[in-house]
Amino acid sequence: MRAIEKVHDVTEQLFQLVSKSVPKEERDEQVKKITTLLDMREQDLKNVQPPFSQIDSQLFQQIVDWNRIITNKLSETKKEIQLDMLELKKKKSSNQQYVNPFEDVSSSDGMFYDKRK
Repeated sequence: MRAIEKVHDVTEQLFQLVSKSVPKEERDEQVKKITTLLDMREQDLKNVQPPFSQIDSQLFQQIVDWNRIITNKLSETKKEIQLDMLELKKKKSSNQQYVNPFEDVSSSDGMFYDKRK
């Protein structure tokens, strides 16, 4: 199999993987698979050498089209993960407020400073 065909196959697998809707619980596994496929594709891309035939040009164009969609989907996934992290941070601070509600209260109310010695 030629290098451009390997890149095409890996990109197709990547496209199919990001096109599927995945629940939050399985997102870590999906990210691992995506990372593995991206690493494989990067290695195969190093082996792609011109000149390209007409078929190679068509394969390359399809790879470019898929890559746009993959990039958009990965950006959406990144935003979802960031939102989940913010939500978790808010829950954590909110939970801490219930555990110890007077932790952050620093008040000098009722203090009396005596200037006499």
